[in-house]
Amino acid sequence: MDEMVLRTQKYLNAMYGGNSGYDVIAEDGKTGWGTIHALTKAFQIELGITQTANNFGPTTVKLFNAQYPNGIIQQNANDTTTSRVYAIIQGALWCKGYSTGASGITEHFYGGTGAAVKALKEDAGYENSDSTVTLNVMKALLSMDQFIVIHGQGGTFLIRSIQQQLNRKYEDYIGLIPCDGLYGREMNKALIKVLQAIEGFSASEATGTFGSQTKARCPILPDTSGELTDKEVEDATYLLKYALCCNGYTVGINNANWDYTLKSTVAQFQNDLKLDVTETADINTWMSLLLSKGNPDRACTACDTRFEITASRAAELKSKGYNIVGRYLTGGEFKGLRADEPKRTLNNGLYLFPIFQESTTDISYFTSQRGKTDAKRRFKPPVNWVFQKETSFTLPLI
Repeated sequence: MDEMVLRTQKYLNAMYGGNSGYDVIAEDGKTGWGTIHALTKAFQIELGITQTANNFGPTTVKLFNAQYPNGIIQQNANDTTTSRVYAIIQGALWCKGYSTGASGITEHFYGGTGAAVKALKEDAGYENSDSTVTLNVMKALLSMDQFIVIHGQGGTFLIRSIQQQLNRKYEDYIGLIPCDGLYGREMNKALIKVLQAIEGFSASEATGTFGSQTKARCPILPDTSGELTDKEVEDATYLLKYALCCNGYTVGINNANWDYTLKSTVAQFQNDLKLDVTETADINTWMSLLLSKGNPDRACTACDTRFEITASRAAELKSKGYNIVGRYLTGGEFKGLRADEPKRTLNNGLYLFPIFQESTTDISYFTSQRGKTDAKRRFKPPVNWVFQKETSFTLPLI
């Protein structure tokens, strides 16, 4: 239990417990979504919102900008004004582990609270930070985002350094992303927005979705055709290095040089993903770095499908260059492999690989023993399939 978080929870319940837009929270001294949502709703109430929500949405943004066009600014030392907004900032800082130098909620925004804001900004990547709580800083405060490395979950200082550099240079596009050293969905979206910024999209146009226009404008490195400005080359090279690091490849991020190390690392990435080894940052490489599916339009010879392989479907697949097809062993009539399908698939000139797939909402479900249990319980193969071991089999080449 954290004493300062507990005091924050007690303050929130005491000040807002009778308000219809606020839900009383547990006073357990633990930072969690309940406390963050309570802080968010309390702030919305102070902005004049009656229909509060757990998220920092467009109405909250609009009213923040209207009431604090220059951000929430630290008080002068001789200013004795109190404000619940100051209290919310103090509580949010404590929930993130930043000390305000006080032993409780003061409803003031003096130097102690200001120093905590500066510390958070520095952790987020700001240089020469001040104590003003801007819109993006307030969003960060009213979130579960962390700005220190989370070692227990695999966070690294390298990824944190990249996150800080992204915040420092592209805040107008990405806001403030967590600087926890973890490469996750939010950071991946930020990388795509940075690519879109390099490509010339405005901040409002940069969605973080890798669409057709993003693909069309994708910078190819090295820029042998001279289509990019020096700045675009530099920014794109930094982004390429960031993306390689996020994918587990070692490359320096302190310069934008296209050197032997970067060239060979790109080639290694391409080789590992079975892409054409061009030693350049081409469209297939960019999309494989930034999307789990890579470039869906790239040439390939294998696919999987839930649809039954009929003679006509086999012919269509072969006409598109496929010679290997995956089919599901379970799934019933919706997607399961039919008893006579292996023979038909092979006779139509395709190789077949079987897929066993079950689903659940909890990662702890997927264990080796559970796989064996499910395979025995759910999969009933046709009698002419020959098993070699408990967990593997071969299809007869009929």
